[in-house]
Amino acid sequence: MKMSSDGIDRKVCLDLFAGLGGFSSAFEDAPDWEVYTVDIEARFEPDLQADVLNLRPEDLLALIGEWDLLVILASPPCTDFSLAASRYERFVDGEPQTESARESVALVYHTLGLIYALSPDYWILENPQGYLRRVIGEPTGRVTYCQYGKNWMKPTDLWGEHPTGFSYLSCSYGDDCHNNNNTDQAHGGQGNARDAWQDDMGDKVRDPAKRAKVPYALSESVLDAVEGRTEQTTLVAADGGRNARDVIWRER
Repeated sequence: MKMSSDGIDRKVCLDLFAGLGGFSSAFEDAPDWEVYTVDIEARFEPDLQADVLNLRPEDLLALIGEWDLLVILASPPCTDFSLAASRYERFVDGEPQTESARESVALVYHTLGLIYALSPDYWILENPQGYLRRVIGEPTGRVTYCQYGKNWMKPTDLWGEHPTGFSYLSCSYGDDCHNNNNTDQAHGGQGNARDAWQDDMGDKVRDPAKRAKVPYALSESVLDAVEGRTEQTTLVAADGGRNARDVIWRER
């Protein structure tokens, strides 16, 4: 959607639920992009401190102004959608059963409404693979963080309108690219992703925002695809990993 009328091309990235800014970090480093962050917590020093549920499209338009190219990234809280919390039965047949789960669903739908209202060129909503699939449907693609430089697997779903050439790098349970640290013992893993986080992050694991931070390499992959840089890549192996499969960027 082309809005800019001053003759200057403006490339804008809007990061909702920005937290530590991992999802938009590559855009932040790109000299020709303007990044605007939104988060409810002041400690992250967002451009707009607000509860996304209370925002309206005009609030975001006032924040970002006009644009020639707009990318929206969103990382809504995953606690209620986590498979690790399945014992709490927050969802049954895709329906929220607790007040917290209902609020999380409302937040996701409100976020989607904001995105649709702004009609960006591209948008990506990410969440760890979990119950959100049963709420808003199958994701556009799935990635695992071990393919983007991390030592843990963390299967992550991506919904949205993604740029042509963006490839979903992922592995299988039991592959050695994530040191076999996944949360599913039934698939041959150790069932303890927290150990992998602890080894890689030390005390940072205690901060949910640091655990949730999107890898820089994933942000960079999104940026590259948006800007048309669709290069061949290979799987990232963790220490001692020996995965030799090649992954080719998929053209759509």
